[in-house]
Amino acid sequence: MDRTGEIEPAQRMNCLGTATPEVDIRVAAFTVANDQISVLLDRTDGIQQLPRSVPNGVESIDQQARNLLRSHLGYPERYMEQLYTLTVVEMGVWRIVVSSVALIGSEDTPTPPARGRWLPVSELDGLSMGDEMVIEYALFRVRSKLDYTTIGFHLLSEEFTLSELQAAYETVLGRKLDKRNFRRRMSALGILTVTGST
Repeated sequence: MDRTGEIEPAQRMNCLGTATPEVDIRVAAFTVANDQISVLLDRTDGIQQLPRSVPNGVESIDQQARNLLRSHLGYPERYMEQLYTLTVVEMGVWRIVVSSVALIGSEDTPTPPARGRWLPVSELDGLSMGDEMVIEYALFRVRSKLDYTTIGFHLLSEEFTLSELQAAYETVLGRKLDKRNFRRRMSALGILTVTGST
């Protein structure tokens, strides 16, 4: 304990005498372009990792995650939701990770972020265990929700063709879809509008 009465980091122990976990916020943001699904990565001290921060006690976790992502992108996301909370030991430190998933609409190529870079999920390597777990579950969540929501629409620009929508679905799912069945399913939703411009 220091002179102010605060417990120093190395001494942060709970009443049972075990180390108190550190809490951080992480965001797995995905975009689809060039027939690939990519995730946004930051680089800190030469280490590639998901965008992250620690709770500031002022904003809600959701708002802080949104602001964290926007500070990296430089533009707003199309969709974002809190994912789940996990506990993991990284570099000898016990962490509680509050994760979120976000989808970024894209044209033919991903818009360069203000901070970090887009990296195809197929090329990921050397990430921490926590980041790997967040990305894996985030992809599982997005793929699952493609079956019963319009979440995939957020991966495209405001106006798109059915062919572009199907291509985005196929990229995320990693498999081909029957064109006729896909179009029938999308039409049955009753929410698509013909603009005449695409």
